[in-house]
Amino acid sequence: MFGIAARRVGPAAATALVTTVVAAAAIPVMVIVWSIAQPNTDVWRQLWETRLPDMLRDTATLLVTVLAGTLVLGTGLAWLVTAYRFPGQRILGRLLVTPLAIPGYVLGFVWLDTLQEPLGARSVRSIWVCALVLILTLYPYVYLFARAAFREQSQRMVDIARNLGCSRTQTFWRVVLPMARPSLAGGSAIVGMEVLTDVGTVRLFNVSTIADGVLRVWFGTGDRNAAAELSVLLIGVAVVLIAGERLARGRARYTQRGDPQGLRSLRLRGLGAAGASLLAWSVFAIAVALPLARLITWADEAQRTDQTATVAGDLVFHVVSSLRVAVSATIVCLLLGLLLAAGLQRGRGRERCAARLATLGYAVPGPVVALGVLITLAALDRTGWLPDRWLLVGSFIGLVYAFAVRFLAVAYQGIEASLGKVSPSVVASARTLGAGRARVAARIQLPLASAGIVAATVLVAIDTLKELPITLLLRPFGTDTLPIWVWQATSESLWVQAAVPSLAIVALGMLLVGALLWTLDHGAEAIS
Repeated sequence: MFGIAARRVGPAAATALVTTVVAAAAIPVMVIVWSIAQPNTDVWRQLWETRLPDMLRDTATLLVTVLAGTLVLGTGLAWLVTAYRFPGQRILGRLLVTPLAIPGYVLGFVWLDTLQEPLGARSVRSIWVCALVLILTLYPYVYLFARAAFREQSQRMVDIARNLGCSRTQTFWRVVLPMARPSLAGGSAIVGMEVLTDVGTVRLFNVSTIADGVLRVWFGTGDRNAAAELSVLLIGVAVVLIAGERLARGRARYTQRGDPQGLRSLRLRGLGAAGASLLAWSVFAIAVALPLARLITWADEAQRTDQTATVAGDLVFHVVSSLRVAVSATIVCLLLGLLLAAGLQRGRGRERCAARLATLGYAVPGPVVALGVLITLAALDRTGWLPDRWLLVGSFIGLVYAFAVRFLAVAYQGIEASLGKVSPSVVASARTLGAGRARVAARIQLPLASAGIVAATVLVAIDTLKELPITLLLRPFGTDTLPIWVWQATSESLWVQAAVPSLAIVALGMLLVGALLWTLDHGAEAIS
């Protein structure tokens, strides 16, 4: 498809293609931004006198705490399994990614119930326990970026630093860590976006964030305009995060001549090996093993207390609904990402700048995207262009559209980054030998970029499978996904009833994480 599109579009058609995709992805976000042009002062005065100061304080506290925690934990674990060898190091390198498969709201209600008796309900439902849960679920983003950056570094740089008198620790801080700075900034930016968009976890721990406030204003007052104006605050925070990520990268260029062997790992012995193994296994146990054991116990209790046939029927229905939404949204994101990349292959510089607008949705939390999509689709429905039976608000198409707005950036960035790694000289040589654009794309570009494209597809599937706010706000009648089932049960503190759908989410997520790890390993082998 990429090759066909790249062959058939000229500069004018490429401009039209890019403009169409960008407009479709950016309009819902721009609608929210436009709502602040005529602010309702009464709404803002009421918010400031009631919940807004607490929302701002809790959002800032949670964001800073989780960013710091994931940066320390993700970077430390990545360096541990990359630079050292100890018992279980190889398997732990993969297992430490698995928290990606567990949504924060699932890990949250497990530890909420587990810690409630020894610590007390008031102590557990705090912003600090909420931050700890989010750190455990989100650190794999930093871990993946950091580990990839460490594996790509050259041993020669380390040897030069050691010959100049630096210890191993000094070499890490002065050479290895600065070279990984862009990757760490990218991983931290993703973590920040995930913290801003979280609703399920913060609601469990009674943390009053801006994202949760958007939902409370929308559901509590029914005032869509007030929710839209409050959403602008989240967009502002997201813009600050993006700017911070760019500043963290700096103007320096982090290029190097890599070693085929990469960094040499040091074998740990004695207490060092035991300590490293204990640390890594402890993180895996707290984030994955113990919560899974608790969920399995609850699921067994649910099957013994409820009718097995009823639980099985509900499970099949919700799994099918979840897969239908996730597969549809993933395919749409992938196709739009390919179309955008194909258009940019023939486009000019201004098209490349405009393409950044198409990725704006990922920098905006789910409730804001849902609100922007709802306003956009309602406006389209009011025009009367479509028959009444094709109303977009409350439809499956509208739900998939919202997912595409939210996660198009993941698909597009993966496709663009993978295609960008294909050497232009290889493409030029093939064109010189008479190969057309379609043949070059099919025989050279897509095969070489396939690992990155598959990885991006898997990440989109994981995100859509776990997404709660968009599905909660826009789902059509009869589309109850696994996250909705968990949300409904945990809202009433029915932990046992929430165990079965939670295990289903984790099982599907584990399959996707396994596919992601295989793809990354396959891509690393292909590069080497």
